Amino acid sequence: MKRIFVALAAHLATGAVLSGLPALASSETRGAAQAAELTVAVTGVNSGKGRIYVALHRATAGVKFPDLKGAVAGAWRTARKGGFSVTFTGLEPGRYAVNGFHDANGNGDLDTNLLGIPTEGYGFGNGATGMFGPASFGDSSVDLKSAATIRLPIGYAASAGSTSGESTR
Repeated sequence: MKRIFVALAAHLATGAVLSGLPALASSETRGAAQAAELTVAVTGVNSGKGRIYVALHRATAGVKFPDLKGAVAGAWRTARKGGFSVTFTGLEPGRYAVNGFHDANGNGDLDTNLLGIPTEGYGFGNGATGMFGPASFGDSSVDLKSAATIRLPIGYAASAGSTSGESTR
C-alpha cells in the first residue's frame, strides 16, 4: 500500500503529471452527444489546512488502481473543513473511479509512517475501503452515462498521527 501511495504522491508532486490530463471543469467537450460530467462530492475534511487532491481514473489494462497511469484527470483544491465539490466535464461515457488525499502540510505528498500507513487523510470513491491496501477500482467507481455524482469521503487514521477532532477510518 505504501508503494502505491508513495508512487501516487511522487507523481502528483510534479506539475508535469497534470499537464497531460484533461482540464478540470473545461468548457471544451468531445461532442455534445457524448460529453458527460462527473461531480465529486468531497466530505469529511478535518481542517482548512493544505490542499486536497482528487484523481479520476479509467480502467487500464495492466494498471492497478490507483496507479496514476490510469488517471485521466486530476485537480488540486484548497482544503475546506467539511468538504466541497469538484466537477469534471467533457468526459466520455464509461466507468470512472475516484480517489484523493488531504495534503495537510502542503508538501505535495501523501505522508506515511514507517509502516506505510498514511498519516494524512485519504479516501476512495463511494467510501470504498481495501483490506491491507487501497480499495478496488470497482468499489470506487461509478458508471457515467451523462451526469453523475460520486462521494469521496476523506478519512484519517487515528493511530497514524492524527490530531484531536479528526475522524477515523
